[in-house]
Amino acid sequence: MQPDPKQGEREYFARIGPAGILHSTRKPFSDEFCSANLSNLDALFHFLAPPPARLIEFGCGVGWLSLFLATRGYQTTSVDISPDAIAAAREQARLRGIANAEFLVGDYEDPVPRTDFDYALFYDSLHHAEVEQLAVQRAYEALKPGGAMIAFETHTGHSETEASRHAVKEFGVHEKDMSVDYIAQLGARAGFRRHLIVQRPHQLIRSLYRPSYAGATSTFDLKVKLFLSKLRVVRRLFNPAEEKFIVLWK
Repeated sequence: MQPDPKQGEREYFARIGPAGILHSTRKPFSDEFCSANLSNLDALFHFLAPPPARLIEFGCGVGWLSLFLATRGYQTTSVDISPDAIAAAREQARLRGIANAEFLVGDYEDPVPRTDFDYALFYDSLHHAEVEQLAVQRAYEALKPGGAMIAFETHTGHSETEASRHAVKEFGVHEKDMSVDYIAQLGARAGFRRHLIVQRPHQLIRSLYRPSYAGATSTFDLKVKLFLSKLRVVRRLFNPAEEKFIVLWK
């Protein structure tokens, strides 16, 4: 019998157990990609209107990102197919005294609970969809006119990585490539009127601020290193292979 990826998604957090859930609830600080995630969050805050805007996150997992946003003051509703993940998210909200974060067990390919959100967010979750076009359509339906969908997703080649192959084999989940160009196509079919593809900031920041600065032997040496770093930033800005995220407006 063929494995059911949706069932794999439902059972994922139960299968990784308490230690795995604890690691997930402590993101972004527990994760090896902490600096990249924090850079993404900085970019996200620049795109979001100030609180209290209303935001829905699709495929929230244990809710670490939604809780981060709710702590800032946003009104968040978050959906995940895993009951264990939502239970962990609700417990974290209770422990932290966060009242403006709502967590719902549900499939983000199903109709949304309300249609007046300012923002819809996919953060490393759209590539787990069974039918990604339907998931993007639900995001469109959730937004009020003028609202925006923001997606930080996997890049081309993600499905072939060792980690992705392991996840598919071990947990039976979807691990798809989900490029920004493909998301733009999905968005256009769903009805989004325009989009913007943006450079992810992490590589730019790392190019500019480097540990090698500590080895500078003089002010002149430091200025040379900084100038070379700025050249690397410019080169990255025009490199089509760099990771990006996408914003789509209804």
